[in-house]
Amino acid sequence: MRAKNKRVLWLLNHKTLMPYEARLLCDLGFEVFTPKVIPESSSFRSNLVDHRYDASLSLPRRVLDRLNAFNFYEDRWPDDIVALINRYFATAYVIPYGVQVREAVDKFEGQIMFRAFGLDNTKTYTEVLQVMHGPEILADLGELGERFWFAQGYEQLQECEVSLFANRAVTLPIGVPDSFWDTADSYTGTDKHILFVCPNCVTNPYYADVYRAFKRDFGDLPHYIIGAQDVPVDDPCVLGFVSDAELARLYRDCAVLYYHSTELRHVHYSPVEAAINGMPVVYFADSLLGRMTPEITHGRVDSLVEARRTVERILAGDEAFVAAVCADQRSLAYKFSDAYCRAEWEKNLVECGYMAALQPEPFGTVLLREAVRSLARPLLHGRSRFRRSYSFTLEEDDHESTFHDGIDFGKLRYPAFVRRVLGVSMPESGGRWSIGKTIDISLAEPLPKAFKLVIKGGAYGPNVGVPIEIRVGRARRSFCFSWEPGGDSEATVDFSLHTAQRLIRITVPEPTVPPNDIRTLGIALHHMRIEREQTFQEGIDFVHARYPDFVLRVDGLAGPESGGRWSIGKTVDIELARPLPKAFKLVLRGGAYGPNIGAPIEVMVGDERRTFRFSSEPGSDDEVAVDFATPRAHRHIQIIVPEPTVPPNDIRALGIALRHMKILPG
Repeated sequence: MRAKNKRVLWLLNHKTLMPYEARLLCDLGFEVFTPKVIPESSSFRSNLVDHRYDASLSLPRRVLDRLNAFNFYEDRWPDDIVALINRYFATAYVIPYGVQVREAVDKFEGQIMFRAFGLDNTKTYTEVLQVMHGPEILADLGELGERFWFAQGYEQLQECEVSLFANRAVTLPIGVPDSFWDTADSYTGTDKHILFVCPNCVTNPYYADVYRAFKRDFGDLPHYIIGAQDVPVDDPCVLGFVSDAELARLYRDCAVLYYHSTELRHVHYSPVEAAINGMPVVYFADSLLGRMTPEITHGRVDSLVEARRTVERILAGDEAFVAAVCADQRSLAYKFSDAYCRAEWEKNLVECGYMAALQPEPFGTVLLREAVRSLARPLLHGRSRFRRSYSFTLEEDDHESTFHDGIDFGKLRYPAFVRRVLGVSMPESGGRWSIGKTIDISLAEPLPKAFKLVIKGGAYGPNVGVPIEIRVGRARRSFCFSWEPGGDSEATVDFSLHTAQRLIRITVPEPTVPPNDIRTLGIALHHMRIEREQTFQEGIDFVHARYPDFVLRVDGLAGPESGGRWSIGKTVDIELARPLPKAFKLVLRGGAYGPNIGAPIEVMVGDERRTFRFSSEPGSDDEVAVDFATPRAHRHIQIIVPEPTVPPNDIRALGIALRHMKILPG
């Protein structure tokens, strides 16, 4: 157990990365475990299983056998796996695939290296992780503190990510295995063809565009196009998949490799292989490869026109120019060599503080922790402690809003009163989709005991028009969305709780995977607000435009003004949504106009009549109290104005102005 600090879970299985990176970790003194069960998906076709690194592990045989039989990519990590990896490993390298990141964040207690290799210009790892695991994943990663590392393969990857990733970035450059160097500097260039790599150039929309652009810009020049094709291509220049031996021959004999990419944070292996072989590569300065090699002046071009001119010069057999390109591009190959990468890994792992975090613990500390892990397994599920309380907040996500303002699910940021949201996608035009069976909305402050939940959104497929359960504490209610997102169905659900709660849970009736999607969708939330049930004691503020929920209807009053609302006729009728108590005190604040000042004003509740007076105009805010005791509860209050009067320069018959009214128990 004490050797755990030198053990690494390398959960990647990439067939090109593994021979270099796993071996490098072993050379640096680590014991390396690589998974033996990998997904069968076509997206995992560039991966392999290799048992050779098991020899580096000083693990009990039963432990290794259990780990080797487990799928770390697609299966939830059970208690026994969690206990084993926490007991025997100090570091896990993870990638955004399946459940791996979510499980590691929730269950692994050691250092977590999020291995990033680069994405196309339209994507960021911030977005990818939120799509996969919901926006709360960022706060969960932040909660790891100094145990989380954004282990980027290129230093440029952090530039488009949230500050959390940039602040925890460590650059571990991507090296290539020894096999890439077996044919180093073998280039002859005797076959005056352009070599171009473009897989699936018919069925893949991205590569179809790349193929068409290449044929448009270079199709009149002799060329070969390689790369596996999933359907036949009606083009004699497309060679399709080639063997390793044939690929080595093409790198040796073809005159030049043209690399089309202008991706700022992603690079393919083909230009690296070509440069190692000594083959001239024509590539763009504003690509990641160009940004990595600012010292190169030959073959690194600024425009398509320059690229065409350079390719033509090489095809024409300008030997001096070709020699200059090949010599200049040795530094391109060097950036992926062991000589460069090993030194960078050793330096950066020390300078970032990672190696210091692996210092061995006292034996007594380890013994006590493992005893707790074993004894408390039913409670801790393989961990040695409970997860820390949730306190990390992304700087970008902290903004002011109230329960009544609600949550706009179309925005990237949640309001400050939202602690975390589980089970929803990234924001889209119609809000956020549920991506599983439940949506959990955890709040930073307690809900009122009585409130209305007003939810706006839509549903997908079999979830349209079906009751959707919503639970707060022990209280369960249901609502329906009658439309798909865009129609924005609005549902109102009333809750009355015994104790204040902080969690709202929505259960999706039938999560469904739509065509051309991988998510299990159910409902889309566009907006949600929490309306606290206002009380009779709080009363009615007539200055506000909106009446409280307990007011059903008001007749005989004008719109709100600074002094309240004027009566505009002989009577003011207030109908309530719930009954008045049988005994209560009616407290009114306001004023009167003209002949109504000081005159008796009659107020009726059922058959009971009382009078009160306002002794001044609005502004001084006279306050009067009237006691009622009725044989039964009523929902209606009527005020009779003594003498409605039309003022100069007005057309309304005014009498009294109500500023505020409250109802107190008698």
